[in-house]
Amino acid sequence: GGVLWPCLVAAWFTANLPGQTISEGGFAPNRVSAASLLDVKEETDKKGKKYYKYELLVRAADGDEGGRHQLISGTVSGGKLWICKVQVGDKRWFKGAKKEAVGAFNSFTVA
Repeated sequence: GGVLWPCLVAAWFTANLPGQTISEGGFAPNRVSAASLLDVKEETDKKGKKYYKYELLVRAADGDEGGRHQLISGTVSGGKLWICKVQVGDKRWFKGAKKEAVGAFNSFTVA
């Protein structure tokens, strides 16, 4: 169970895309994306299955939607890794899409 936690975090934070830029859109030189970890939780369902949950805000130099909220949940069942990812643009997030996104995210269960 504990191995899933650092693996998912490492995968997201090493996903910064290199690019040949000086300092574009407030990013560091030669970076065109950034991810901010907004929330991390570990929850256990009624059957004892652990779910690892992350909320990230990922921005890119293109400035599209002001970034994208990524809701990611993962668990292991039957020797397989199961992941749910819900993505919503930042502008839509604050215009009401957050409620639907969080509802879909929280409904993720694996038998």
